[in-house]
Amino acid sequence: SFLAVNLTCMSSACPKSPKGLSPCAHLADGTADLILVHKCSVFSFLQHLNRHTNCSDQFDLPFVSVYRVRAVRFTAPKGEDWEGRQKAAQDQNILCGGICQGEPLVSCWTCDGETLNHIDITIRVHGSLIHLFARGIEQQPSIS
Repeated sequence: SFLAVNLTCMSSACPKSPKGLSPCAHLADGTADLILVHKCSVFSFLQHLNRHTNCSDQFDLPFVSVYRVRAVRFTAPKGEDWEGRQKAAQDQNILCGGICQGEPLVSCWTCDGETLNHIDITIRVHGSLIHLFARGIEQQPSIS
């Protein structure tokens, strides 16, 4: 069970996160970094998030795993146990409405801020699929 699942093809470094989400990720290598944050305390998760804002290694925590991947498939748990838990959750919601909801059995996926309507997903990295033409980094004119 995971608290967060992240997949990134680039570091996403910025002034507020100097190393980015995954410092070694690169757009041109045909891979992505899969970052799994296993269930942990709220304090531990905040510690992980805080490490993104400084130069500490955000992966040097026992509940964080990182894998370099070319493809990922996530499937929601199914079977009798899952169906029983789903039925129990529905029965609980009928009895006490939205007040006493526990953890949802499944979450939702977002991709670049867009919510995906699928629980089971497959993601593949296609390296060098498109040709990108650019002028490069432009120098800012100096103000004298």
